[in-house]
Amino acid sequence: MLNLDARTLLIVEAFVLFLVGGLMLLAALQGRRDRTLLWMSGALLLGGAGFVVSTARGIPDWRDPVIVLSNMLLITGYACILTSLRSYVGRPMRVWALLAGAAVWFALCLWPWFLASDAARLLVFSLLSIAYLAAAGRTLWPERREDAGSVFPLLIVLAAHGLFYVYRVVSAVRVPGMSWLLWPDFTVTLLEGILFAISLSFAVLILVRARAERRYRHAALHDALTRLPNRRALFDLGAETLAKAQREGRDMALLMCDLDWFKRINDEQGHDAGDRILTVFADVLRARVRAADLCARIGGEEFVILAPDMGPLGALDLADRIRRALAEHAPRAGGRLSVSIGIACASTDGYELDSLMACADRALYEAKASGRDCVRQSADVSALSSMGT
Repeated sequence: MLNLDARTLLIVEAFVLFLVGGLMLLAALQGRRDRTLLWMSGALLLGGAGFVVSTARGIPDWRDPVIVLSNMLLITGYACILTSLRSYVGRPMRVWALLAGAAVWFALCLWPWFLASDAARLLVFSLLSIAYLAAAGRTLWPERREDAGSVFPLLIVLAAHGLFYVYRVVSAVRVPGMSWLLWPDFTVTLLEGILFAISLSFAVLILVRARAERRYRHAALHDALTRLPNRRALFDLGAETLAKAQREGRDMALLMCDLDWFKRINDEQGHDAGDRILTVFADVLRARVRAADLCARIGGEEFVILAPDMGPLGALDLADRIRRALAEHAPRAGGRLSVSIGIACASTDGYELDSLMACADRALYEAKASGRDCVRQSADVSALSSMGT
């Protein structure tokens, strides 16, 4: 391995840490301040500061203060990595976890034997680093279910760095009289640190960007008031679901719901009352539909339910339960509530979403014409139209 000057290597690593930490800080301050990136930039900047301080180790009478301060900064940097990932998963910062490692190091440095033993310091520093890395990995691990593609790269970076410290622990135990400047090779140790800092930065940026994209996509496909999928989501997912049902020969019901007298409520009681009714109905739908059903607000007071594996009888039962449940919530909304519902089924009205919605809309119109607060099916409406003709 190249025989490079120790101070030069320390300065190089500090420069890299300051560079990536500063860039991450700038990224964190763009738009809304991202706490995950803020804490991670703090981790990198603290690491850079720790290596800068360590370059003063050779100054007479500065050895012990440098050992204490530089390693406290580095350990706190690892604590910031843990805090950053806790922020990412929505957990609060724990001050004791942030300061515990540095406090343990400071307490041990009050013991002269510990300060004089390179092996003991290497062992303790490595164990503290492993503890923080393991806690960070454990914090992030459950997030793999939501987005494994962005979570696993960071988990791999944390695990690889942790394994390097495990190797240092084993060597510290097995090699007596070890010096931190000589084992296993000082150049390898610092190069690994540089690679870790760069890999960590990229992995965290990937993680945060993926989360932002998920949020933007969710906002684009959901109604802000009711938190239900919107018209775009219905057409994106509904057409695909209908095509799959057609291939597999399964029926599918579409229920089009329209809140009765909604415009009058908005005009007489104000838009706040109208918004309250919309959220009440959205809650009713969430409580009554199955997990596989797609509920969407497609505009104004109109809602659509797309129910896989449901025929005319099941759709009638679901519509009636929704209608009765909404009536029970009238006191919560401050008045009488009712809904008219039109039903169409793919087995009789076709597997094209546009035509299925058109059939349900005709049935809904018939329900409105019949006095509201009732349910009509497309097949019945078509039969009545044929008889009238």
